[in-house]
Amino acid sequence: MKTKRLYYIDVLNCVGIIFVLFLHSTQLAHTGNTNLSHYRLALVIQSICYPAVYIFLMNSGATLLDYRKKYSTTIFFKKRVYRVLIPFLAWSLIYYFYSISHIAYPGTTIQSHPSFINFIKAFVNNDINALFWFFYTILALYLIVPIVSPLVEKHLNTLFYIVVMFFLCSNGLQFISNLTGINFRTSFISQPLISSSYLGFFIVGYLIKVNYFNNRQQIILIIIGMTSLILNLVNDLFYGKIQLFNNMDPFLYSVGIYLLIKKIVAKLSNDKIKIFTTLSGASLGIYVLHPFIYEVMDKYVYGTTADNWQSFLQLMNSPIYMFSLPIVTYFILTPIILLLKRIKLTRVFIP
Repeated sequence: MKTKRLYYIDVLNCVGIIFVLFLHSTQLAHTGNTNLSHYRLALVIQSICYPAVYIFLMNSGATLLDYRKKYSTTIFFKKRVYRVLIPFLAWSLIYYFYSISHIAYPGTTIQSHPSFINFIKAFVNNDINALFWFFYTILALYLIVPIVSPLVEKHLNTLFYIVVMFFLCSNGLQFISNLTGINFRTSFISQPLISSSYLGFFIVGYLIKVNYFNNRQQIILIIIGMTSLILNLVNDLFYGKIQLFNNMDPFLYSVGIYLLIKKIVAKLSNDKIKIFTTLSGASLGIYVLHPFIYEVMDKYVYGTTADNWQSFLQLMNSPIYMFSLPIVTYFILTPIILLLKRIKLTRVFIP
């Protein structure tokens, strides 16, 4: 069954990977060192780009939840194995050997005592490349898809209920806990299974695709999302000390910017955005490979690595570093990934 090309998905895939690259060039925000001159700038970039992986999750939900209209569940899982599982396993092994003598920051964990058992333990606990948390998450969601997908025909309200539960239990309880100082997210207050594993992002992406929300509701969600971003940015200027704004989850902002970009793309002609169809195909490959480029550039262009922490801290404090590293990396990796995906021998390992 031939489906209409969703160009906004392509654009959002490109936005998502650019956000990822900027998140990983502004790790200064996670050092807590407020004495550094551009610490606030790093915080601001982090807040703006935070929806990065959530955009990928929403895109996956938008394109996969109604898979039954196109092919069987068996084919669905075969496609996921070839598209995601095989590259995930291959690159986990590559990064394991790489991290015996190299450190890619952020990402890899040094493997000082390599062995088969150590690899298994590291793989199970995501201690090879921390950035691969996305793969663990998306593979878990794939297992749920055949259970949730029958709801897409006549039970959209049920899907929306799951999204609401996800938001209230995962985000609402966390916000109330931070605001009151009372931990409501304990093992003694059980949360519904449907509120875990980022399922809310996955489902809301599909609801947006099928226009579950009318135009007025979409505008309201965009306004709410942008307002939550502004509140986070204000909090960044005060180093996260405004208790009311502190630890606000990016769910609303993620949904808001997703809807906003979808609306903008809808107003553009296909000729203006077709380039994103090509570029989009490189996004997941860039996600996998960019730590290599980051380490090479850190060492040979900027002259220091995370091994020399004090020197690296000063490098991360540079706005030139924050902006040039992701942009240069994107333009280096995009043609490489697209080329590798055209070669039969290598494309099986490129997600």
